[in-house]
Amino acid sequence: MKIVVPVMPRSLEEAQNIDVTKYDLADIIEWRADFLPKSDVLTVAPAIFEKFLGREVLFTLRTTREGGNIELTDEEYVGLIKEVNAIYQPDYIDFEYFSHMDIFKEMLDFSNLVLSYHNFEETPGNIMEAFSELTALSPRVVKIAVMPKTHQDVLDLMNFTRGFKTLNPEQSYAVMAMGKLGRITRVAGELMGSCWSYASLDEQSAPGQIPLAQLPKILEVLDAD
Repeated sequence: MKIVVPVMPRSLEEAQNIDVTKYDLADIIEWRADFLPKSDVLTVAPAIFEKFLGREVLFTLRTTREGGNIELTDEEYVGLIKEVNAIYQPDYIDFEYFSHMDIFKEMLDFSNLVLSYHNFEETPGNIMEAFSELTALSPRVVKIAVMPKTHQDVLDLMNFTRGFKTLNPEQSYAVMAMGKLGRITRVAGELMGSCWSYASLDEQSAPGQIPLAQLPKILEVLDAD
């Protein structure tokens, strides 16, 4: 299971001052560009991609619709994605499928999509429908993050992930239950069929993330013979 760690600069200066050595334990760097004003994203991009040259990078614009910090029209959202992809070709691009379904047809030629769904309020009863719809589109990664209210929510999410992974072994899934209750899902990737876990460095980008200094040790213990 790969460890994804977000970087969330609020300005060009913050981006330029990132200490990349702090991210040595990360497998993938997620640039959460939504912490910037939309007019600054392309200004800050060169600094981010230069800092993490040679590393796997996931570009994410998490909108307010799905718990992020930026409000964009569909046209602004896909426009920024296309510009960043054309210039920097990140290894992965997060696309909020259910929030931007109307423009998904513009993304059909992208081979690096992480089709994502986030629900910071609950684990919806129809979560299997989200699994099914995203899986049918065969993206590089299906990402689902939801907030559990009960232990059963967590167990159901793990069971659904394992079921879809078993039926679709070639499809990659990154699935997590957020918050303290769902923290087990962030270390149970091998068991449930999830390929990524999101860790935190100086601050969390979602509730329940395990600090980067701790997560590799936990995974190593779980993987030991």
